Amino acid sequence: MITAKHIAAMLEGELVGDEAISVNGVAKIEEAKAGMLSFVANPKYEKYLETTAASVVLVSKNLDTSKFSKLPPALIKLDDPYTSFVIAIEKFLPQKINLEQGIHPTAVIHASSSIGKNCSIGAYAVIGERTSVGDHTIIYPHVFIGRDVKIGNDCLVYPQVTIREETVIGNRVIIQPGAVIGGDGFGFAPKKDTSYQKIPQLGIVVIEDDVEIQANTCVDRATLGETRIKRGTKLDNLVQIAHNVVIGEDTVIAGQSGVAGSTKIGNKNMIGGGCSITGHIFTADEVKIEGASGVTKSIDKQGQIYAGFPAQEATKWRRMEVAVRQLPELLFTIRELEKKVKELEEEIQKLKT
Repeated sequence: MITAKHIAAMLEGELVGDEAISVNGVAKIEEAKAGMLSFVANPKYEKYLETTAASVVLVSKNLDTSKFSKLPPALIKLDDPYTSFVIAIEKFLPQKINLEQGIHPTAVIHASSSIGKNCSIGAYAVIGERTSVGDHTIIYPHVFIGRDVKIGNDCLVYPQVTIREETVIGNRVIIQPGAVIGGDGFGFAPKKDTSYQKIPQLGIVVIEDDVEIQANTCVDRATLGETRIKRGTKLDNLVQIAHNVVIGEDTVIAGQSGVAGSTKIGNKNMIGGGCSITGHIFTADEVKIEGASGVTKSIDKQGQIYAGFPAQEATKWRRMEVAVRQLPELLFTIRELEKKVKELEEEIQKLKT
């Protein structure tokens, strides 16, 4: 149990209401029960403040409480209630690691590899030659790690992950189930007989500190040199990162997006789900690309918002979309005008004769 006063102090927020009321769990605002902590970050959910049973709710510091007839026992006003709620969740519901410390007897670890202090290696995990695993790292069952891999401290590698040879992984990296790191890049040279010659993929993958790679995402090794995911970046499920791509720091890429070979994504980009980004281009820092967009050219201005296919500045694209929706009616109008013009021409011709 933790009191509203304690939570407000921990989150550095302004407490309004009963500072002594306590909570023992967290929930969404529309589902919370008495004794729970919740939050409202989106104004469309503010209506639930009058009906929720939550004991403590995190809200924006700009919330006008006078417009509500009823409020929870305690509110905590914050600059960013959503991020603060995430911090609170980590306090209330720390992640449970369902793996005992130590090396499972069925794990296969090459004698030339080194395992750091306080690690957990699950059943049937395989670790290849000359690979090093840092302190406090957890490797779940059925993970394959190839030769000459370097994995840092405090990493978390979930089941069915494949990390191929010579990959370098920093500290506090999380790799979710089914991800493949260091698979061959898609390199094939066309031959005269119309078949294809595989191009050897001799480079590596480098994953910097505090990166999270979610389920079934693929990060391909470079043809030469390296594919690099920089510090703090988060890749959603089913993301494809091709050979020799560089993803900048603190960038987020949502599910089913793909970045083609040798493209460089800037720092703090936000890329929506289902985006397609062609190869050999770049984006500036703090660029936002809306979901299902197709980026075919470099974006060289910092902070731009792009959308559509081919992707362009978002407000321009929206104007074009509005115009496209009007085309059927415009086509009907043009046909009517053509018909009237033809009728007028016929009348003029009659008058001349």
